[in-house]
Amino acid sequence: MATNVAQIPVQPTSTATTSWAPTAKVSVGVLAAAISTLILSFWHAPTASQGAALTTVITFVIQYWVPDSK
Repeated sequence: MATNVAQIPVQPTSTATTSWAPTAKVSVGVLAAAISTLILSFWHAPTASQGAALTTVITFVIQYWVPDSK
């Protein structure tokens, strides 16, 4: 039994390249999370979930301070 298959038009590929470099906000966020995790591991947060929550809050606050680049 034959079925009708709709043909999807193929989009031509562009020669423009996409930059996958992280923005300043992302870079600062990753750095803040790494430093927060390191500090909290030495500080001995009572539980892992409390340490993760504190890391998330610290990362959010630091990323909030970094301006968006246009």
